[in-house]
Amino acid sequence: MTNDSGRTIDFDVIPPNPPNEGILFVDHSQANRSGHLGHALVEYEPGKILAFYPNCSDANRGHCATGWMECKRSVDGGETWSEPSVFDYSKRTFDDGQRRSVFCEKALLAPDGAIVIETLECDLTTTPHWHPHFIPMVLRSTDGGETWSDPVPISDEPGRVYDMIRVGDEILALELCNDTAENFVGTRPEHVYNLYVSADSGRSFTLRSTLPLDTEGRGYGTMSLLPDGGLIAYVYNINDERNLDYVISYDDGRTWSEPGTSFFAKQIRNPQMTAFKGGYVLHGRSGSKGDDGVRGNFVLYTSADGINWDEGCYLRMLDAGSGAYSNSIAVGALDPDTPDRLLIQASHAYEEAKTNILHWWLT
Repeated sequence: MTNDSGRTIDFDVIPPNPPNEGILFVDHSQANRSGHLGHALVEYEPGKILAFYPNCSDANRGHCATGWMECKRSVDGGETWSEPSVFDYSKRTFDDGQRRSVFCEKALLAPDGAIVIETLECDLTTTPHWHPHFIPMVLRSTDGGETWSDPVPISDEPGRVYDMIRVGDEILALELCNDTAENFVGTRPEHVYNLYVSADSGRSFTLRSTLPLDTEGRGYGTMSLLPDGGLIAYVYNINDERNLDYVISYDDGRTWSEPGTSFFAKQIRNPQMTAFKGGYVLHGRSGSKGDDGVRGNFVLYTSADGINWDEGCYLRMLDAGSGAYSNSIAVGALDPDTPDRLLIQASHAYEEAKTNILHWWLT
């Protein structure tokens, strides 16, 4: 793959020659189930990975939040995976009669060695969708995900944490403060992107800054560190699916640049950005607008600098309804003697909007 900046990004996709089928990780079709958003991934010890995914009903043709989170574990770098286990906090919340559900989009290894996982908590009293949102929480595990702490709040604002990354000894969480009672994108001045920070490995969070973005029609978000040490945050614009807004901070998110935009030739929605092999990948749905054959596919872009992106390639074409909620992590990063591979996990619709969970590896 060649980037617009002129640098070749030397990645191979397994299975090769995209678009392709991907690797079937969770087959929801056998039970007429579904699983859209909630793809937290973490390597907590060398070669030991937890891969979370949603297990939901077929309500609303499968595009719904009526379900809970499950997890599979690998102890050999993703070569084999365990049988599913239920994420107890999510299942208990769904079963307790309050009509709530809990999904987990990001997890990471904290500075003290604990696993930290964030939650999107949803109200199911009036709709099977993920709306409205409650206050996002985090839980910690000190035994490799076998047991979890009680949840603690990331903020005091209802909303959705779209990304959570570790920078040095701090954990940064990017929340769109929007209860989504009207829309999942920003519709009011108070719908802002806030950056929260934890200096105690996820035990507590404080507000660090509000990003200087026009949030009207904005949703989703992703963050990464740039080659020059800057922290970049991208957000999606529902009215322009070929350009993502971004801001950059050089003081760990205390202050930010003026907004800029990056171009994505094949469109992009729910973007996920990961640093890998001296460059960057960014993947997501190829928009939700435009002609058939353009929108709704699972698309991957590469970049040398994190700002200028190549033409992109499709990892999987749309077969049924929309899917392509995704996440990725570099596996092997904890062991200097193990080559890094990038694990990409995404939902893909097999019938109507009911989705299976697929994997791809980049090497």
